[in-house]
Amino acid sequence: MGTKKYGAAVAAVVLALGVGVQLAAATPAGATATVTSHFVWSPPASDVTGDTAYINNGATNDQPNDLVFVTPNYDAHGICPCTYESAPIGVWYSNSTHEWAVFLENQGTMPVNESFNVLVVPHSSRRAFVSRSRASNTFGDYMLINNKYTNGNPNAVLQVTQNWNPGGVGGAYNAHNIGVWYDKAKKKWGIFNEDRTAMATGLAFNVLVGTSASNGGQATVLHTKASNRSGDTVFFKNAETTGNPNNVTFATENWNPGGKGGTYNNAQIGVWYNSTQEGAFDEDGSSPPLHSAYNLLIFSS
Repeated sequence: MGTKKYGAAVAAVVLALGVGVQLAAATPAGATATVTSHFVWSPPASDVTGDTAYINNGATNDQPNDLVFVTPNYDAHGICPCTYESAPIGVWYSNSTHEWAVFLENQGTMPVNESFNVLVVPHSSRRAFVSRSRASNTFGDYMLINNKYTNGNPNAVLQVTQNWNPGGVGGAYNAHNIGVWYDKAKKKWGIFNEDRTAMATGLAFNVLVGTSASNGGQATVLHTKASNRSGDTVFFKNAETTGNPNNVTFATENWNPGGKGGTYNNAQIGVWYNSTQEGAFDEDGSSPPLHSAYNLLIFSS
């Protein structure tokens, strides 16, 4: 696993703050959010138990119908503790604590000091919704999404997060890294297991299409090339992230952007900032294959 390095200024901040610091919050706990919001959540050790890291935030507390999207952030705001987490992740709603949480789909132990970029959409719409795997839409290692804004649209940019119990109801594990792909024959987007394991029925996924429901995010597709790949990371440059460690970026693997190509990358994806630019990386330390791709949703802060 490659070593990630930081400039002296960042290191000094790390030493000053220490680890386990909550770096940002969109809404104070106890408040109620009615618009889409995003924030970085670095849970204190008291909010991490077993396979779960609870999110204590006014945008999510007591909101079982929220659509929550998460991406691990190795060094939120360019500040360590710099924690790897290689297991597939999802979100779930605790009816006992009335909080949303990030959890490990393989039911392993959640690392302390892991940080997450969190996007909260407070209600479903045609561009932000829960998609479920059923016998009628599940084939082999994937399920198909039936949606006005994705059907017949190979250039749609989707963000997807596994949801254990939408609305606080149900509960189904899928201990596999996931991605999205466009089925040219059926003219629909699908969600698939990167390890090609059969997709179970009864699973649920939060899906965001494009940017209109994101409240300010910018979407792009990142392609892995020899020129932008370094070790476990694919770096990218744009106005929102370059020179800006406070950016908040979400990543979903895309098997065939625009319906072209098709490259697997069986890894949980995280993001990190290397003192000058942002990158998407394989949390297990593997090197992303050339031509693999990522849908990115980027907020400048």
